[in-house]
Amino acid sequence: MTKRHLFLGFIAFFLTANVIAQTSKNLQLGPWRAELRSQGGGLPVNLSVAPGKKKDTYLIKVINGSESFHLGESYFRGDSLVIPFDLYDSEIVAHVDGSKKMSGYWIKKRNGKFVNQLPFSAQYGSKERFTALKPPTVNVSGTWDVDISVNDKHTPSVGIFKQVGNKVTGSILQTSGDYRFLQGNVSGDSLLVSYFDGSFVLLFKTKVTAKEIQGTLFSGFATKKEFKGRLDPKASLPDLKKLTFLKPGYDRLNFSLPTPKGETISLQDERFKDKVVIVEIMGSWCPNCIDEARFLAPFYAKNKAKGVEVIGVSFEYSPDMAVSGPKIENFKKKIGIEYPLVFGGVPNDDTIAQVFPMLNKFYGYPTTFVIDKKGKVREIHTGFSGPGTGLYYTDWVQEFEKTIQNLLKEK
Repeated sequence: MTKRHLFLGFIAFFLTANVIAQTSKNLQLGPWRAELRSQGGGLPVNLSVAPGKKKDTYLIKVINGSESFHLGESYFRGDSLVIPFDLYDSEIVAHVDGSKKMSGYWIKKRNGKFVNQLPFSAQYGSKERFTALKPPTVNVSGTWDVDISVNDKHTPSVGIFKQVGNKVTGSILQTSGDYRFLQGNVSGDSLLVSYFDGSFVLLFKTKVTAKEIQGTLFSGFATKKEFKGRLDPKASLPDLKKLTFLKPGYDRLNFSLPTPKGETISLQDERFKDKVVIVEIMGSWCPNCIDEARFLAPFYAKNKAKGVEVIGVSFEYSPDMAVSGPKIENFKKKIGIEYPLVFGGVPNDDTIAQVFPMLNKFYGYPTTFVIDKKGKVREIHTGFSGPGTGLYYTDWVQEFEKTIQNLLKEK
């Protein structure tokens, strides 16, 4: 082979590689249907791709029912597309084939270190959730009294579903919070539902009769649970205001904790005197905490001049402020929070007991305290029923706002 042939071959290779590189960064805009390969099979995910603010970036939203969100612009790292979920310390890394296909992995981390991964693939053009469906022979709309169990541990739950044609949306409520915005389909006599938000992955497959439902729920990377329920319009959870309470001899909270910027916050500080104070036990990694913070942030902005204060006590996976502090600050920035967030430590029962020794028991994130102008705890709410629960959420908002307004009127 002559030098001329080598030169022409190099030019051809360079041009071809350049075209491939350009093509790999040219995503088709619009709807995409993706799948995570979970232990229960293909877990469908709906995406929407729009152009980002910078070259070779994209605004890729994850769609679950009426929820459509993104946690950061997607970008190319080398020849791989990265879809970040920075609040959850996870990302999708995918190779783009042409402009209408991609494949790779959803990678879950903790404090920046690899935890696990699931294979990911996506194709442009479809808004469907599940595919290859049979005509529906059942309707799952309504309220269901549900039991979810694993290893003989049973969790009483409430399922709420709405079916239009073969399309289903809804949620599952538990004392620790809700399963957020579920989406799926009915195929024949089967209910198929999935959810993915960058932190929580869920797939359940059930058989349905007129009044009963039974099947398997797959969550996370390896959890498999039994799912049973019966149609019951009166199904409900225990009173979430009575699960967590203060031990005898206590009527108030008392803590002094640091912010990521080095300030120490205490309920005895001047800014909280003669104020109605809301204290939320939370974590930046917690989807239900994000839902509550998205409510509390505008609520605080609207009511702070009336005498309302809010403190978020964040429990993160690293005890090191250098690691957890940026996560708390990122959470604050992404949600648009104006009230202080302090660092409580790592999210385990021992740490919770150290920071809040006055609690009888801690059930889950978030847990929210309402404190009157005299510093006394007037209400403790376990969990949070977010906007994915429909009327449960709107009822909670109305009741919460009424409680705060009544406390503001007290002298």
